[in-house]
Amino acid sequence: MKSPSLLERAKDGDAAAIAALLSSSLKAQGIAVRADRESYCLSLWFTGNNTVPPQGPMVAYARRAIDRIQPPTIGILNLYGEQTGFAQPAWHEEVALLSLPSADAEAVSLPLDTPTAAPPQGEPLNPSGLPELEPAPVAIARAYEELGLALGEPLAHVEAVYFKRRAELLRKGDRAAIEPLKWAFTTLKTYLEQPQTDEVATSDLAMADIATVSRSGSVKRSRPSTPLGPAQPNAPDDTDILAFDNRYSNGLIFPALLLAGMVMNALPIVNALLWGIKIWIHEFGHATVAWLAGRRAIPLPIGWTSVDPRRSLFVYLGILVLLGLLYWAGRREQKRWPMGLAIALAIVQFVMTWLLPADTFDMLLSFGGVGGEIYLSALLMVSFYFPLPNYFRWDFYRFPAVLGAAFCFWGQVWLWQQVPRGKAAIPFGSLWGEADHGDMNQLINVHGWTPGDIIGTYSAIAHLCLLGIFAVYGYTLFRQHREFFIALGRQWLP
Repeated sequence: MKSPSLLERAKDGDAAAIAALLSSSLKAQGIAVRADRESYCLSLWFTGNNTVPPQGPMVAYARRAIDRIQPPTIGILNLYGEQTGFAQPAWHEEVALLSLPSADAEAVSLPLDTPTAAPPQGEPLNPSGLPELEPAPVAIARAYEELGLALGEPLAHVEAVYFKRRAELLRKGDRAAIEPLKWAFTTLKTYLEQPQTDEVATSDLAMADIATVSRSGSVKRSRPSTPLGPAQPNAPDDTDILAFDNRYSNGLIFPALLLAGMVMNALPIVNALLWGIKIWIHEFGHATVAWLAGRRAIPLPIGWTSVDPRRSLFVYLGILVLLGLLYWAGRREQKRWPMGLAIALAIVQFVMTWLLPADTFDMLLSFGGVGGEIYLSALLMVSFYFPLPNYFRWDFYRFPAVLGAAFCFWGQVWLWQQVPRGKAAIPFGSLWGEADHGDMNQLINVHGWTPGDIIGTYSAIAHLCLLGIFAVYGYTLFRQHREFFIALGRQWLP
């Protein structure tokens, strides 16, 4: 009996045969494919030799391949992109094949599409090495439907409807509903701006949907999933001022807020009216030390923080639960930095609660007031660039938070610039007028610090935080304007 061919085995749903067909087609691109099948679910790993295969072209290529092979018993594709030598895949997308159209015999007999011929001279090269993919007609129809428009509306009307509906959702605070609109707008904009060589047939618009299936089993329209890594969008959204990848917010508004905080410090009346912001951050500096060390603390905006020096298991577990929720929310939304922050703070909390001597805790508690005005303010400012889980609404509150933090931060930077020059004094005493019972007094009288130690420590922390702020700002500018800076360097550097 004649053994079935590789294509016949692939059409029967043989995972190894499908992987062999795809590997032979992608071999010229340096991409190997391996497959595994469990029931009606087929998993495909695209492994690049020197780089991670691009997600969008690979997903579209896999869909087209399965469309041509037509295995009748495969309902879900799990697609992974990885690089040789790395243990974890760089991206993952799950695709459900609800009812792919039947492929004719001629299409099945053809080899899978691969970029075998070099493009004519003068044509732009596709950096991914894969054929350029136009949006599928079904995606165009879905995008029009998402925006509530009739099929074939021009780009000007699409833009008007998108911006109007987005503004309404922003006023309502429903940012989650903006994502489908953004996807629809981007899809239609790409489709309508490219040259149209063939008219979209009505039969094409009736093609069966390819949908992304969530883990809960619900079905959603397919669109590229988020890579398993830091959020670095390929197309910055400069139309949404609250977006974390908005280049105007990151490049102009952030330094404007820092400058506004500096000006607020220079105006005596504003400084006096907003003095409470500095007091509260000062008290939170004390309280954060106490909380991380497992002590009860209540910061009050009247220049006083009530601290219980005894360890509290309730406080320790409560903070640990909050850090666990932060980690869980970051993992759910695939934001790595909240996960890393939660782990780091949990380690610091364990050390400070169970390993830190009592006298060291007392010293850090005294140090944390003025220190908190410096490093807590700096952390608030640089967190402008780091998205928190959506329910925090950090995309909005980061603007006033950075302004208040900058107001407090520049006050301390200016103070510790003036103290070594003899133009300002170390802030001995307390807000309540007790000249011998302030934080600086505690550091000197109880913990053996000298005035030089105080000046040197706080000045060094202020300069390090200032350097960190500029480093984060510079890195963000370079990341979002990489091509500009590279071109500038090539022009001016030998």
